[in-house]
Amino acid sequence: MSTTAYATLEAWQADCPWEIVRDEETGAAVPCPPDWEALRSPETRILLRQPGEPGRFAWNVAVTVERPEEPFADLAGYTTAMIHNMSLTLTDLRVISIDPIEFWGRPGRRVLCAHRAGPYAVALEQYWFLDGGVATTLSGSCDVADHLKAAETFAYIANGMAVATRLPEETR
Repeated sequence: MSTTAYATLEAWQADCPWEIVRDEETGAAVPCPPDWEALRSPETRILLRQPGEPGRFAWNVAVTVERPEEPFADLAGYTTAMIHNMSLTLTDLRVISIDPIEFWGRPGRRVLCAHRAGPYAVALEQYWFLDGGVATTLSGSCDVADHLKAAETFAYIANGMAVATRLPEETR
């Protein structure tokens, strides 16, 4: 579904053939592919997963929300911090590309990485945006061998994402 025919993200989401999964506490929302399931996870605001097959790494998308502190509260600083933190937590991390992007007038970053997770070689495609001091990160993961197919799905989900406007504790 092309976005050029829509004036706003809200209009695009209203016409999207996929269910829009929302996190009411933060305002974040993403389209969920029809055969995927939305799961609960304490570490993420939204978690989507493709049904898995035995012995295969299931494609998944996680959305996280945080308020970065200075000096990481701008896009460049946040990108530096994210890459550094991933290098500390992901086994054999390889950053393949860091690209500026813009969806719906929101500047952001698309970062493609690869790492190991147990027996799997994992492609990690991330999109992050900062809005009003709140960072929203969408992380799409799949087996490296599936990335060419999965990349289109991850980009579609990222393009349809409403970024968070607040942290969960700010709604209470």
